[in-house]
Amino acid sequence: MPPFIPPLADPSKTVSSLVAERALVSFPIEPLTQFLHGANLDPQRKIRNLLEQDPVFSNADKPFLSREKMYVRSLEKAAKLVEMRKKNNWSDEDMMRAMMMVGDSTPQFLHEALFIPTLRTQLSDEQQKIWLPKAVNYEIFGCYAQTELAHGSNLRKLETTATFIPETDEFEIDTPTINAMKWWPGALAQTSTHCAIYARLILHGKDYGVHPFLLQIRAPGTHAPMPNIEIGNLGNKIGFNTIDNGFMRVHKVRIPREQMMMRNSKVTREGVYVPAKNAKMNYSTMVAIRANIVKNAGYALGQALTIAIRYSMVRVQGGDRIPSQKGEELKIIDHGMQRFRLTTSLALSYAMLMTGRVMTDLHKRNLKNVVQGEVGLMAEVHATSSGLKALTSDLATAQMEDARRACGGHGYAWCGGIVDILTTTLQDVTVEGENTILHLQTSRWLLKTVLQAKKTNDLSMVPSGLRSALAGNHVIEDEKSTIVPGQPISGETLIAAFWHREARVLQEVVLQILKDGAGEEAMAKSQVQMVELSRTHGEGMLVRNFYEAIAQQEQVIRNEHKADPTKGYLPVLKMLCELHAIHRLIEQSGDFLEDGYVSRRQLNWCKDRRSQLIDLLRYEIIGLVDAFDISDNQLNSAIGRKDGRVYESLYEWAKYGMTIMEKGSQGGVLGFDEVMKDVLAEGRRLNGVATSKL
Repeated sequence: MPPFIPPLADPSKTVSSLVAERALVSFPIEPLTQFLHGANLDPQRKIRNLLEQDPVFSNADKPFLSREKMYVRSLEKAAKLVEMRKKNNWSDEDMMRAMMMVGDSTPQFLHEALFIPTLRTQLSDEQQKIWLPKAVNYEIFGCYAQTELAHGSNLRKLETTATFIPETDEFEIDTPTINAMKWWPGALAQTSTHCAIYARLILHGKDYGVHPFLLQIRAPGTHAPMPNIEIGNLGNKIGFNTIDNGFMRVHKVRIPREQMMMRNSKVTREGVYVPAKNAKMNYSTMVAIRANIVKNAGYALGQALTIAIRYSMVRVQGGDRIPSQKGEELKIIDHGMQRFRLTTSLALSYAMLMTGRVMTDLHKRNLKNVVQGEVGLMAEVHATSSGLKALTSDLATAQMEDARRACGGHGYAWCGGIVDILTTTLQDVTVEGENTILHLQTSRWLLKTVLQAKKTNDLSMVPSGLRSALAGNHVIEDEKSTIVPGQPISGETLIAAFWHREARVLQEVVLQILKDGAGEEAMAKSQVQMVELSRTHGEGMLVRNFYEAIAQQEQVIRNEHKADPTKGYLPVLKMLCELHAIHRLIEQSGDFLEDGYVSRRQLNWCKDRRSQLIDLLRYEIIGLVDAFDISDNQLNSAIGRKDGRVYESLYEWAKYGMTIMEKGSQGGVLGFDEVMKDVLAEGRRLNGVATSKL
């Protein structure tokens, strides 16, 4: 097995520049780490310690492996996790923690995070008694087969069918066309034995829409595809290549009626359909994944920034012409543009983490309700998670790429670490709904809520910050920002600005849709404005949730911990939160200037205040990334090591790669005996002929 990140001599040594940087952090890091993770860290660290004692969980070889070998290595990690779970009696939560700390994606994630939750939310109690123990104990391995070759986000148009056969009390699963074959499910191509397959329910010739079914796809013992099922691998992707995404064609395969997932909708032995209280209950797993992506976007961006910020405090480059430098080069963090890029991105990462926490809590409440048959929160969770998934995945991947570029050439290398984080996270802009489609789903929910309120004059379902959108044009036009040049900008002032922007955009979209007839055609014509509405809604949530998380923690510190909230990490978080809101306002300043809500003078002060905050946070940001508590093996980065020994690590990693590199046919350098030997020989021959003629 490979070593954990190529080891260096004297592992206790840390680069002096990082030691000096950490000494300047004004707050103790451990309490902030506890706040970020929202729980006792002991179980998490105990699990990580167990993982990092076993070399199977090393990621050092990953930059040098083929896709096929990466897949096998990921299975080795998955198998060890199953063994450790049984040995240590891990809970479901412990298992999820372990998978997140492996620092690599395994097909197991699809089983644990998609397949098993689908069984829990979609199978009846009787069905769960049969199937859940099999899945939990890995007697079966499952995936989530929803997306088709020709349809992804528009689930209403999925073409796979499940036709009830009353004579035999079975369903016949069929992908009737090439378009209908399942395409993209992770862990489908090689790993899974079963899948949760989404198909159109056909009863007595009538189509009842898409429902989930349980389908066995591989034979026990041989793992060969079951009869009349064709399965294949989709090959290389931008990233996530440890996961076997695949395709599947099903030709009229029959399953017992009891393998329709019947917690919500049911089909009786007589072929009578009993509908769910809410059709969206069939997609609760997909909603859960969207909510999880919001949190993971902040965490993944935090990983990339941990690498980029540590590297920026070790790398020196340029600045030697500045007289005060006396010919010495600057740390790149002290170049103004570098500090600006990384600090504003760090503020965004924290805002996403705070919002991810809100979404996780909301999803847990909704999941509990769904299991009990209560669907009151479903529409809000579905709509909110859709728009936030779209916004955060777009922003996170864009900022990760910027962080990668900020690391120069070493950021381009796979062993720099950011490439793998970025290319893995890039899937999030497409999986579980393409982002533009998801923005439209969020805005449709907002618009329907507001249009209903206009009809009934009942504003109780409309968020208070949006009610001015229903009060006539002049109410919004008369609103002005209370930003005072020369003074710090309060949370209330910034939150009000984002509410105002969203209310104005909402009012404009509502008026346009009403003008166009208020139906589906009208919404179709307004899609550009609707996407803008969803984005403004999400941006406002990121700002509000960050401020609210700080306010709640302030109360906890004061009332439960009996401590002074003006000390420790909270004042630094307040600066980071203010920076996030101001930066997002400036980045989209046209929206706030458009109706005169923010003046040019106020905007100029926002720019000055942003610069002040970036300078004030200069010696705090190493503490803010260390607080993520990400191990070197999780980061898998030569340039983001906690000890800062960048250049030694790059050299050792390259040497290690040479030891596992595939050899040529004669045992030498790969490619020489196969190709280059003949090319060079021909070159010498031609050169010799040319020389003899002179």
